[in-house]
Amino acid sequence: MPAEPDVKPPFTVRSFSSVHGSDALPSPLGGGTVSLIGEADSKTFGVSFNGTLTSSARLTGKEKLVASLYIKCDGQEPGRRITVGTVDLGALKSAQPAPAVMATGEATAFVPLASITCASLAIRIDESDKPPFIVKTFTEKDIQIARDITVQDSTVNLIGEPDSKSFGASYRGTFSSLMELRGETTLVAHLYMKCDTKPPSETAAIHVGTAKMGEAPKGRGDSLRIMSADVTAFVPLREVECVKLGLQ
Repeated sequence: MPAEPDVKPPFTVRSFSSVHGSDALPSPLGGGTVSLIGEADSKTFGVSFNGTLTSSARLTGKEKLVASLYIKCDGQEPGRRITVGTVDLGALKSAQPAPAVMATGEATAFVPLASITCASLAIRIDESDKPPFIVKTFTEKDIQIARDITVQDSTVNLIGEPDSKSFGASYRGTFSSLMELRGETTLVAHLYMKCDTKPPSETAAIHVGTAKMGEAPKGRGDSLRIMSADVTAFVPLREVECVKLGLQ
């Protein structure tokens, strides 16, 4: 006898009024239906919402719809409803005719689709993403920052949001002095736009801020220094093009 062809289980659509299992619809929803679509015995299936907004509502683009799925729907009190899954339906999208809205997602529940008896909805509004931090790095092999004072293998990092005028500055390098220092001088990082290779006392670059990195080491000789400071410039971090070290 010829083998019988495989027959896939038929798809099931279970629809619930979006207020079933909820005391009220979350604003700005005015009404609608939650539908579960898939194989009756499968724990993974599609979820869709089709509904309307309240008459005065307007979408901002930040509203995300979340559906909770239950196998008992006897009330809001603890133990009256048993949650078997939640699904993020993503952002509410405008549909036609206005003011219709829709959202879709895929759910994985603890029980098969056929066992789910109601659903409720909630609105989530995510905080807007903050701009990413950037790091701008400036290195020098061997520079003279004052008479008989040099800095070797220096690295200055500027860290912060690209459009912010306030950000962090870090320094690492070897401070070398042929003269006796009494600890009364401060290592500073001057920030510039339109840079050149001249020292701070001669440069034609546009000075936009100064970071006071920390006290220069006392005495003479070589000293590895690691310092950090907050700085506020006249321009955003992304506009800073170079850094020149100096003493104050």
